[in-house]
Amino acid sequence: MSGQPVERRFREWGTEDVLAITTAGLVGGIGFAIVLAALGLLDSVGVLVDAPGLVVGLPLALIAGVVGAFVYRALGTLYPFEEDVTDPITGVTLGTCFGVAVWVIGVAVLVPLWLRLLGRTPPFPFLHWQSLVALLVYGAIVGPASPLVERYVRL
Repeated sequence: MSGQPVERRFREWGTEDVLAITTAGLVGGIGFAIVLAALGLLDSVGVLVDAPGLVVGLPLALIAGVVGAFVYRALGTLYPFEEDVTDPITGVTLGTCFGVAVWVIGVAVLVPLWLRLLGRTPPFPFLHWQSLVALLVYGAIVGPASPLVERYVRL
């Protein structure tokens, strides 16, 4: 480096990128849903939209998985993790860290605030260990899946 500031810009995504990230998000969402289903909690995901049940919980988990994958990849392009987020091996670690961050910010803090708006009274912070396990699995899948699927799509 010549001492010049490096301009960080959001990398534009093409159709292949969107397809790869969406696929990785769906695969991660399926992993998330499997963990919650194994713990008997998948139907409770619908509580977030005041409609508990498997019919609402599963699609909501998959949609959240896709949205989360786009957030994960966007964070990787905005910060100095661009090379790391495109490496499947490092992706496991970064994805798992992302799962922890989503649990702390989303589940522990935002979910109880949201549920109070719906008239429920969860504890604050909401330290729901089952969702932590599910989000760790989600992150460990999305982290490496995104670059792997992207490589396959580009062939």
